[in-house]
Amino acid sequence: MGKWKIGLVLYCALVLYVSSMSPGELPKTGVAVSDKAIHLVEYAIMGILAWGGFGKGASGFPWGLLAFCACFGIADECWQDWLGSGRSPEVWDAAADACGAFIGLLLSMVFWKR
Repeated sequence: MGKWKIGLVLYCALVLYVSSMSPGELPKTGVAVSDKAIHLVEYAIMGILAWGGFGKGASGFPWGLLAFCACFGIADECWQDWLGSGRSPEVWDAAADACGAFIGLLLSMVFWKR
């Protein structure tokens, strides 16, 4: 398994770990940042890792990788609900996840050296 694939798996585990935290356990940054912006950046990173692991040699847009990231985002929102940690799933968070993954994949396609 390549380093990008391992990175993607570890990053997905990290996302689930942070999602399992209750609101009081989440780190305080002291900076007012939109929840949606955090989701966007979080899943843009996932899109970049997915491209590094699976999309580098592909031609055309990697719709399968986008579908994976978007479905992972939906599952992540459900995960928060299933744990009963005081966090609730939000459709707009999942939408921000999908948009972030799209941006990460698109940036990877444009700027990644083949």
